[in-house]
Amino acid sequence: MKVVLASLMLLLAFIAIDCSPSAEEEKTVVAANIVGYTVIVETGSINNAGTSAMVLIQLFGSKGRSSETILNDKQRNDFERGQIDTFRIHADDVGTISKIRIRHDNTGLYAGWFLNKVTVIDTGRNKVYEFRCYQWLAKDAGDRKISRELSVS
Repeated sequence: MKVVLASLMLLLAFIAIDCSPSAEEEKTVVAANIVGYTVIVETGSINNAGTSAMVLIQLFGSKGRSSETILNDKQRNDFERGQIDTFRIHADDVGTISKIRIRHDNTGLYAGWFLNKVTVIDTGRNKVYEFRCYQWLAKDAGDRKISRELSVS
């Protein structure tokens, strides 16, 4: 009987805890609106600039942030030296975009990647955002980082 009573009291105490999100958490909650974006990625032309790793992007804006999205076109070899790749993605409506996070998972024989720039087009609002990088995303080159947060240029 004491065990049941103690369990009941613990359950009631748990229910009474305020589980509502803070103001910062509300800003990062996945938005209900899914919108279309065009993501254009320019890989550098220097030697060994291309990557065989999986590349992911996340958008940050006035309404919060999106989930990470894998950039992959199964019809071609993405992120090759000197190449411009275009992806059409659907992601959370983040409002006016202020920055992106782009990274790779460091897999494959040639994971290191020299990224020139990323352009994101919010197709619903017809707004264009450019993010310049001109750096390595590599464990063995540059500053050895494989993830970059880039602000609007």
